[in-house]
Order: sequence, then structure tokens, then C-alpha cells
Amino acid sequence: MSEEKKKNWAERFFAPEEMKEFEEIGKGYTPQQMEAYQKKWAALIEEVKNNLNSDPAGPIGQDLARRWQSLFDEAYAGHSNLKKRIGKAYSSGAVPAEYHMISPEIWEFIGKASSALSKKR
Repeated sequence: MSEEKKKNWAERFFAPEEMKEFEEIGKGYTPQQMEAYQKKWAALIEEVKNNLNSDPAGPIGQDLARRWQSLFDEAYAGHSNLKKRIGKAYSSGAVPAEYHMISPEIWEFIGKASSALSKKR
């Protein structure tokens, strides 16, 4: 997907003030830090994918949910509205399929694992 197409879906979904928040968050990362952050996500997504048959409420599922939340908080702590809106962008179909890093099965597993984790807290 072209950079222009990526930008267009985001601008159609997110409000201008949300786009500014993303921009501000991005300013806090060097290109190397952003690449490292993206690699962490790719590795975690792959690990979740490899554990989809695990119990989301079990030790593996709970560890993955904690790490998912921690990685999400690494960039979006203090931006609770953006955290919700990113999930909504995926769940509503606003993110074009060719830009999906996260399959519906992974979202479902992480949703269940996160819900179970919340109940334990």
C-alpha cells in the first residue's frame, strides 16, 4: 500500500486533533527507535499467532496480554483516547486489509486474554 493511501484512510478515520497526537508521539522516536518498536510488535504478534491454541486465561495467554498492553503503553501511555480509537479502526474495518498486521484471530485471542487479565486485577 502506498504511503498516500495509508495516510488517506487514517485521515478519514481519525479526527484532526487525533492526527496531531500521533504526530507528537512520532516526534518522540528516532527512526531507529521506531524501527525497533515495530520489530517488537512484529515479534509479539508472531508469538501470539503461535499460541492461538493456548487458553487466553492461562499463564501463556496472560503473559501475552501483559506484554501486549505494555508495548501498547510504551507509545500510547497518556493517550487513552488514541488507544481506544486504534482498536476501533481495526474492528470497524477502517484499516485497509492490506495494511493489517493483526489478523482477526489474534485480535480475538488478545481481547479474551486482556479481558481475563482485567478480571484478575
